[in-house]
Amino acid sequence: VSGSGSGSVSVSDSDSVSVLDSDSDWVSGSVSGAGATRAAPDSSNVVGTVGARSNPMSERDRAVARVLWVVLGANVLVAATKVVLGALSGSLALTADGLHSALDASSNVVGLVGLTLAAAPPDADHPYGHRRFETMAAVVIGLLIVAGMVEIVRHAVQAAVTRSTPRVAWSTVLGLALTIGVNVAISRWERREGQRLGSAILRADAGHTASDALGALAVLGGLGGVAVGWWWADLVAAGIVAALIARTAWVILSENLGVLADRARLDPHELHRVVLSVPGVRGAHAIRTRGSPDHVHVDLHVHLDPQMPLAQAHERTHAVVDALRARFPQIADVVVHAEPADGRERDLSRIAPR
Repeated sequence: VSGSGSGSVSVSDSDSVSVLDSDSDWVSGSVSGAGATRAAPDSSNVVGTVGARSNPMSERDRAVARVLWVVLGANVLVAATKVVLGALSGSLALTADGLHSALDASSNVVGLVGLTLAAAPPDADHPYGHRRFETMAAVVIGLLIVAGMVEIVRHAVQAAVTRSTPRVAWSTVLGLALTIGVNVAISRWERREGQRLGSAILRADAGHTASDALGALAVLGGLGGVAVGWWWADLVAAGIVAALIARTAWVILSENLGVLADRARLDPHELHRVVLSVPGVRGAHAIRTRGSPDHVHVDLHVHLDPQMPLAQAHERTHAVVDALRARFPQIADVVVHAEPADGRERDLSRIAPR
């Protein structure tokens, strides 16, 4: 890295450094090898960055992907079974529940896409990585879920007007009971694997699969009601499934639209306490976070001794990054701007943007 000014930074190993010089021009690049030097004016304006690096899919991620592939296959089979049984019996609730299972399969696809894209390193066109593609795909699925729910409600209204009733056969009941058993087994296995692998994706998806089993139970109850002469029982069951689908859509859209809107992810006061635990750091402010729950970006300003050498100030910024990542493993990227301590660090109202 080349530049002008007075003072120097010595770096003993490969690192990534960005420095804001006295004329507010950015100079950035890679510093490699013992004794590499970067000219800089002082320690009052130092920005240490730790960004995303090339990270091929780990063995743990491959294990998670294998589980998702198995669950995807099971969900496709269950969805197809329900749709066929729904078409043969004329049950609106059963057809709706088949759509619900298909949506579970789509969430498996999103998880697989997310794992694949998360392993791709940043590039010139996507310097922050590719994880937003997973978010955008999830938003599209959420909108498709809403469209499916609207279609179910429309058919339910038509069925209520015509007072149509499904044909209940033992083959339909047995097929539905089989899908419930598959859903329960898959959900329990997926939850165990999620706990073993420490995967939030698997644990969340296990909850979706369990809700699908609950929806199928509601459909089974509706068919039982139709069998004893309650023509409206299938409509009630369809309404329960539609409510479950609506809840799924709300969870997906609220979570992922929050990511696209850069909703704050971590409590800035918790981050502030961690930063102040680092020796040499006198204060911190303008603490901001964004990103997805398992991939958080953080930027903040820290106050250091104004007489601290630039090399030491740079080392303190990395100590701050290490402390934050040790406390919050979901942090993927941290940008630390170092400023001289001048009394402003005592103003706690500046910890986070207001």
